[in-house]
Formats: sequence, C-alpha cells, structure tokens
Amino acid sequence: MMRAWWAVITMVVLLAWGGAASAEMVPGQATTVGHPMLSVSGSATVQVEPDTLRVTASVITEGDTVEVARERNAQIVTRAMAGVKALRLKDAATKTLNYTMERVTRDANVGLKADPSSWDIPWKTGILDAERSHFDISFPVTLGYRASNSLTVRIQGGREKLSEGAGKIIDALMAAGCNQIMSVAYTLEKDTTGPMREALTKAVKDAQMTAEAVAAAAGRKIVGIRNISPGYSRPSWEMRNVQAVYAGRGGYGGGEPAATPTSVAAGMLEMTATVQVNYELDFNPGDTQFIAAPGK
Repeated sequence: MMRAWWAVITMVVLLAWGGAASAEMVPGQATTVGHPMLSVSGSATVQVEPDTLRVTASVITEGDTVEVARERNAQIVTRAMAGVKALRLKDAATKTLNYTMERVTRDANVGLKADPSSWDIPWKTGILDAERSHFDISFPVTLGYRASNSLTVRIQGGREKLSEGAGKIIDALMAAGCNQIMSVAYTLEKDTTGPMREALTKAVKDAQMTAEAVAAAAGRKIVGIRNISPGYSRPSWEMRNVQAVYAGRGGYGGGEPAATPTSVAAGMLEMTATVQVNYELDFNPGDTQFIAAPGK
C-alpha cells in the first residue's frame, strides 16, 4: 500500500516538473528582458520676493554681582522692545531667546621661591638638590558676571516694507543699547507652494532635455520612466554682523539714535529644485529572444 502511494506522489512530481519545463519553451513566447536604464539629474532655480524679515540682536551686560548684570540686561531688553513697539510696524512680533549668565574670571599667577637645602628632610630628591626652586601657582579670580540675551523682531509684508522696516528696527535696537545686530534674514514663508512647483517643473524639463540628448547620441529612444526623486531648498537670504556698536557707561547701556538712518535693502530670493530621474530606453537588437512556432 505504501509503495502505491509513493508511486502516485512520484508521478505527480514528475508531471508537475515536466509541465513547468515545457511551459518555458512554448512556441511563440518571448523571454522577459528589462529595459536599459538611463539615469540623469536636472535642476532649476526661480527667483521670488521675500515676505518675512527677522532681525536678531544681542544684549550683553556685566556687573559686579549677578543681580547687577541681570538688571542691566533686563533694562536694555525692555527699552528695545518699547523702541520697536514705538515704530508702529504692522504685525511686528518680538521675542527673546538664548539667555545665559556666566562668571567673568581672570587667571592670577603667584610665584613662590624656596630654598630646599634648608629643609630638614632625611632623604634627598632631584628637586631638592637645587639650591633654590621657583614655583608658579595659577588660580582664577572672579571679576564679575556677564548676562547675555538675544532679541528677535519679525515682520511680514512686501519687499519695500521689509527693506524700510529693517533699517528702522536696527536703529531702534541699537539706540536702546543692544550690543550687536547678529543677523538680518529675509525669507519666504507665506506661499512656498507656487515657487516650489515652478522650480520642480523646470527641473524635470531640464532632466528630460538631458536624457533625450544622451539617448539620441546613443541611438536609443526613451520609452518610459522607472522612478523620479525630487528635492528643493527653501529660499532665505541672511546678512550677519550688520552693525556692532558699544555705547554708554562701561560699554553697555543706552546709545544715541543714529544720525543717518540705516539702510538695508531686501533682495530677491532663490528657490532651487533638483530631480533624479531613471528613464527606460528601447531594446537593443538581440535583447529579446523569440521562439518561433513549429513549421515557421
């Protein structure tokens, strides 16, 4: 009985294997061959107007105690905020960030001289063989404390409004006693979809032109696209260290308004898009194998 079952199983396996083998050689069937692939990249840049301005200033104050340094810093920040508010810029937003308090020190050096030969020590070492030795001791001495704070002012609008606002904000911050304008940044934040699509469209066309030129030079034609990988960068323009002024007692405190208003013009921004495209080309002669039907 067991032999009969093994015979049936063996026959089924052989028939299945034979059917699979014969299926590969069906007359008139072509083998499957992947299309040759051409990988190219494309890029494009479009210019857009900024719609947002951020001016960041630093406020650094020092004092003999933590409280004095903190109080001086708070006064300048308060004056700076009031000065920006007095400009009456529409939708102006102000915030502080990166507050730190640190101890200001200076290394003090003390030199000591000794005569080891006069020491009553029962043993001698190399250093005690010298008639005299000199020792330098260094230790930190606290001079005071330094408080650091940053103040950022943000406004939105057209390029003309941003240019005019930048100069006014810088002058107001410096007049209040801010030590340095750390950055002036113009960015695009309201509508990035339109410029992004425009840049991506141009980048794809750039890749298409390159692919067509390469394929034609190789005697091939583009028949499809395997995949596309897009990417883009958000536009921003930043200018650092626009102005550095130390005014008032001890290098800190309120300064006088600038005699000539500061002028900072907002330029155009650039949004760049890139794409990586894998194109499929037509077959080369001999890439496919066709099995002719019997009698043909």
